[in-house]
Amino acid sequence: MQPKGPQKKKVAIVGSGCAGLGAAWGLKGTEYEIHLFEQEDRLGGHTNTQPFNTPHGNISVDTGFIVMNSATYPNFINFLKHLNVPIVPTQMTFSVSRDSGKFEWSGDGKGLFAQRRNLFRLRHWRLIFDVIRFNQFALDLLYTEDEEAKSITIGTYLQREGYSEAFRDDYLIPMTAAVWSTSPDKASLEFPAQTLVRFMWNHHLLSTLAARPDWLTIPGGSKQYIDAIEKDLGSQLHIHRGCKVTGLVRPPQGTKDSVAMAWKTADGKRTADFFHHVVLACHGDQILPIIADDTQLGNIQDETSSMSDSRSFVSAKSHLSDPKGSATPLELSILSAFRTTANTCYLHSDPTLLPTRPATWSSWNYLIASQPSHLAHPAGVSLTYDMNILQHIPRNKHGHVLVTMNPPSPPRASLTQGRFEYRHPLYTVEAVRAQERLEEIQDTRGVSYAGAWTKYGFHEDGFSSGLRVAREHLGAELGFGFKDATFSRGQRPVITGWDYLLRIAIMVVGMLIVFWELVGSIPLVWIPLRLAVGVLDRVLGVMEEVGVID
Repeated sequence: MQPKGPQKKKVAIVGSGCAGLGAAWGLKGTEYEIHLFEQEDRLGGHTNTQPFNTPHGNISVDTGFIVMNSATYPNFINFLKHLNVPIVPTQMTFSVSRDSGKFEWSGDGKGLFAQRRNLFRLRHWRLIFDVIRFNQFALDLLYTEDEEAKSITIGTYLQREGYSEAFRDDYLIPMTAAVWSTSPDKASLEFPAQTLVRFMWNHHLLSTLAARPDWLTIPGGSKQYIDAIEKDLGSQLHIHRGCKVTGLVRPPQGTKDSVAMAWKTADGKRTADFFHHVVLACHGDQILPIIADDTQLGNIQDETSSMSDSRSFVSAKSHLSDPKGSATPLELSILSAFRTTANTCYLHSDPTLLPTRPATWSSWNYLIASQPSHLAHPAGVSLTYDMNILQHIPRNKHGHVLVTMNPPSPPRASLTQGRFEYRHPLYTVEAVRAQERLEEIQDTRGVSYAGAWTKYGFHEDGFSSGLRVAREHLGAELGFGFKDATFSRGQRPVITGWDYLLRIAIMVVGMLIVFWELVGSIPLVWIPLRLAVGVLDRVLGVMEEVGVID
């Protein structure tokens, strides 16, 4: 039965990361009473601003979400402007440091040959050539409509097209692993090639010479936008911190019955309530345990299961059909494809987790060992975010302010101020296919799904997915025009005459490289050549060790 008398329509949003916050704010001014459920004791998910103690006092430092860019974050930036949350330009640079500085480079001009030995390393020159080649020819993947070609992994593509190990190991895998916080080996190579190239093109990461969009950050920390949402929603928002949602009982499709949702509080109390609609704005791999195991709801005791409309939970279960294991085969098929990877971040000031050469210090600094240490974090990707650069924190005043994800070994305890656990989407061919089918199960039986995992995995993707649910599933109206950033530059680039000329030049250089490799395979040539290169490399190595050169 339905409750008697007028009832305020309630919406439950499970998860207070960017998607949940987007959905909540999108419902501002609607008829709905918004209930935001968060398992942790703070809101924000990856939006996690922390105090950092320095001799000059505390400063606010972001440890998860840090930057956005002007081209591919249209909805999030419009939201920030709508609430007058300030944003300022920042730098986005990238470096790679292998084996504690034995090989280093960064993407800006001075860092490309900051390690002088790289001038004499054919491997490094091949890396540069392959970067230029990839930036041009990988775009062809965006023109294919063949399903088999669309599902090719980046590892298979690199092998098929003859890209060098230097390009793979010292550029593309570090870039992929850093951007998506995934393992630098198997997971990165299994990334769908077309998805990767589309992302890189949308974000202007395939621009060899062309201008790139501005990167932006929120001064004082990204938590400011969470505070702005809480203030803007006021009494319409009801926050439930420390509450873990344990299950749902959903009505049959096509009915107007409510969704019953159960949760457990931090002190162990189990309770439940009815909601007009539920938005699952958590990680993709957290959804099935909620919707597919409704038997958890049956364990709620009578004394702890009182509901706001005075209906017993038992009557709710008898009223709604299919109370046990209510995930459909279609839902199971789609949602089981989404997985995440765990990552540990340290907030610290230990400079040993930066590249050894200051000339290569960048916004993102990728750290890797040729032979991984037994101390290395099992997730694999080690990345130091230089917050001095990213958040304009003066190094000469506050010292090093760093965030390192999965360090090869933890920073010194005396220099560590925080340790945080995050989970990131793991992108596989199966996950991308599941994304394409997600619409088949959206807004069914009173439940919608939102999260960065529904697209590329970034803050814009998550926040926009929440806004979209509010607009399309619950009838909300935003204070600005909604934009789909998936194809922010269109479906594919336009290949110009200049591009064709550059491609011809690249092909000519490529043929010269093949010819050189053939000549170099002749024993009378390659033996003395390798000896000479080896001697030169050793001499330069000694000069590095004694400080004669960088």
